[in-house]
Amino acid sequence: MTFRKKILFYSLLTLFTLAALEGISRLAYYLAFAEWYSLTPSLSAADPAGAAPDEPAGLARQAPYTPRQQTFRISHPYYGFTALSPVSPLNAMPPPKTNPDTVLIALLGGSVARDAAPHLQQALTQYFTDQGLAKEPVVISLAYSAMKQPQQLHIAAFMLAMGGNFDIIVNLDGYNELAYSWLNFNKDVFPSFPYQWENQVSLTRDEIALAGQIRAARSQLAQLQQTGPTSPFRYTALYGIIHRYQTRQAETRILQLNYEMSNLGRARSLEQQGPYVPFRKSSDMRRETVSVWYRSSALLSRLAAAGGADYYHFLQPNQYIPNSKPLSPEELQNYYRPGQVKSTDYPNTYPLFQQFGQALQQRGVPYFDLTQIFNDHPETLYTDECCHLTPRGYQLLAAAMVQRLAPALQRRAAARAAAPVPAGVLTMAAPLPLPPVTPNPPPDAPATEPGFQVSLQPGNLLLYTRENCASPSPHTTTPFFLHITPADPADLPTHRHHGFANWDFLFTDAGFRADRPNGRNCIVERILPDYPIAHIRTGQFNPAGEIWSTELSIAP
Repeated sequence: MTFRKKILFYSLLTLFTLAALEGISRLAYYLAFAEWYSLTPSLSAADPAGAAPDEPAGLARQAPYTPRQQTFRISHPYYGFTALSPVSPLNAMPPPKTNPDTVLIALLGGSVARDAAPHLQQALTQYFTDQGLAKEPVVISLAYSAMKQPQQLHIAAFMLAMGGNFDIIVNLDGYNELAYSWLNFNKDVFPSFPYQWENQVSLTRDEIALAGQIRAARSQLAQLQQTGPTSPFRYTALYGIIHRYQTRQAETRILQLNYEMSNLGRARSLEQQGPYVPFRKSSDMRRETVSVWYRSSALLSRLAAAGGADYYHFLQPNQYIPNSKPLSPEELQNYYRPGQVKSTDYPNTYPLFQQFGQALQQRGVPYFDLTQIFNDHPETLYTDECCHLTPRGYQLLAAAMVQRLAPALQRRAAARAAAPVPAGVLTMAAPLPLPPVTPNPPPDAPATEPGFQVSLQPGNLLLYTRENCASPSPHTTTPFFLHITPADPADLPTHRHHGFANWDFLFTDAGFRADRPNGRNCIVERILPDYPIAHIRTGQFNPAGEIWSTELSIAP
């Protein structure tokens, strides 16, 4: 055999061996992970099934739920915890801002909301296409694993305080509020604190040692994430198997260390434990948890309005709510464990969500209970014993959300982008009562004294003031009307036949009382639209007619 033929023979043999090895590796990968090897699920920055780009690659989003998702977070001074990645929307600075070409939608909640984000984006894009809407919908996911109220409230407040703004703020929650509040309560940690808060502060010597090991394991995991997508061997299944195995080993190591950290026996400090609340029984704790959920959502609604955004609140579906879904044999066998999720006690706690949800609606909050959207879907939609869904489940959930968001989507797609809110002019509101909600006095109660003084202030602000004003009184319980006539009629988004934009409001949505040495003043601040205004007419009214009014003409 000539030298050239030997070179050709051994080259072909090497190629054949490598091809056979790659084929065997691909088969082994399929047998090990129940999917064929590709770059996307194994080595890309984002899991195709919905994992956020700030989480470890290859995290099986549709596999049965494990606490693995809980390990990829760090402490945050305002949120409690946040994502590890500096490019996560939770950590992005400057925060997102609206612009004339998009409808910017912030999504808050836990891991269900986070995993629903790409499906919501897809459903919104399809809706805008079908409706012929010119703008582009953009979903900014501010949701993360194990987040619960009041974390969503804090996230929205921080984003607005840092100068961000949104067209619509959406909150999808309900499960974590019960599950993780119970876990805190069971460890003598304040239920409303973030989950595993006790492990994030004031570490002992043993905990410091474990924390160092956790940091080392996280560094290893981060290194794997960084090298995987750029390795020259990433196109081979053999490398994919090794990389995925190493990634899983690092994840498992982090889990084990976190488990050890959670089970170190010791007395906790006030910093770790939080305020002590002497709940007599677990049902008292659950009622207070739902109360916090209610108050946080009501405050989120006011905060969103002050920042120029619409707010929508959705209660997520869950398999433990009675008669909410005909569970499939697979769901009953693998994803339905009432004993293991006894802490949520959904059958007995769900009526509280109903009661407090109705109170939100009575306060004018666009709140929607989505727990029944699967009641005519016998197919498998749940993928774990907690609450997570299949892609089909998330598609149904996203479709239900878009259907209810439609009025705000249409309005925001037709109008100009909201102007950024000037610093220092966010409206304040009275404390929130708990249900049952006390009804307002009859709307036709007459005002016994003249109305408010109205003036234009710097920063595009309309200011209402009234001295010696009590609350509640006809001055604070009677609706306000605010009719804004733009200099250019084309600036009217809707109802152009009226010739003005209707910005009617309630004092409870926009006003506050300020104590003064000589009495109490009622003050209302309303941020005006950013287009040039020719005329303003405002006052208060009831079913009997107008109570008082005033007009302001604005020189061009």
